[in-house]
Amino acid sequence: MSADVLPGPTVPVRRLDERVRRYQGIVHLAGPEEVFALDEVAEFIWRRIDGRRTIADLGADLAAEYDIDVGEACNDVADLITELVSHGAIAIAGPPPT
Repeated sequence: MSADVLPGPTVPVRRLDERVRRYQGIVHLAGPEEVFALDEVAEFIWRRIDGRRTIADLGADLAAEYDIDVGEACNDVADLITELVSHGAIAIAGPPPT
């Protein structure tokens, strides 16, 4: 899935019941269905999910941090968010309030 499916104004939120642990230098995110080992980029994105930042905001942060194209970064963020949502590890709040 890409940013076409999860548009830039979409706001991901962390679940209140998620469990997070760092083990041997790797962050593990436990949702209700499975555990995800987050690589460096996924951890960077996940740490910025605060219920206010949109996918576009997260993509801009990722692009600035790793010096990559903003469009590519937004697609990468959308792909990760889609995967985490599909397994119940995070949720989507919807577009930000205007």
